[in-house]
Amino acid sequence: MNTDIYNYDTSLYQFKELVCKILNVDDLEKLHEFGQYGVFSREQDQSSKWHRLFYDNFSEFNDLYLKFIKEFIKPLFGGEQLVYQKTPTFRVHLVNNLSVGEFHKDSDYGHGTNEINFWLPFVDTFSTNTIWVESGPGLEDYTPKSLDYGEILKFDGANLLHGNKINDTGITRVSVDFRVVKYSEFVPSENTSINTNIKFDIGGYFDVI
Repeated sequence: MNTDIYNYDTSLYQFKELVCKILNVDDLEKLHEFGQYGVFSREQDQSSKWHRLFYDNFSEFNDLYLKFIKEFIKPLFGGEQLVYQKTPTFRVHLVNNLSVGEFHKDSDYGHGTNEINFWLPFVDTFSTNTIWVESGPGLEDYTPKSLDYGEILKFDGANLLHGNKINDTGITRVSVDFRVVKYSEFVPSENTSINTNIKFDIGGYFDVI
């Protein structure tokens, strides 16, 4: 598995509407009109006011997130018990900015190499407002993954380099990403997350569903 794209029903999982409510905006694609930031480095790419609003109000998002993991993501793994990232990582790719400060593979940051990444955008994505992923480990032949709202990308983010480019599309991209692994394949780790310093273990960074 390198990358796969799946469709889900946005009438059942109304992520865009919920995130608009949390951020108190009408249009996620226009967040850049509410203020600009200097180009984010890796240390700064979780520091906007939009990130604070999302994480401060995560309880409003959590029920829908858990429903999606249970009803949509878990069946992709044959219904097996899953270990999943408790709090998905929120991303805002403002116009003329980055959403992730550097190209990387998640194992560079201590993640297990058997984790699977899911990337869930809340707007249509293309060109420089989307994620770019290499086709094989170490190839660095990055291509953009164009997704419409209602699609989700599954990819090997632990082992494939990925990142983004300066967004020159005129459209802000808002998304979350999260990691899962089959419970039968999960290996607890003493490593901790780079932004929140939470241990990569069940009850810390992960939970079971």
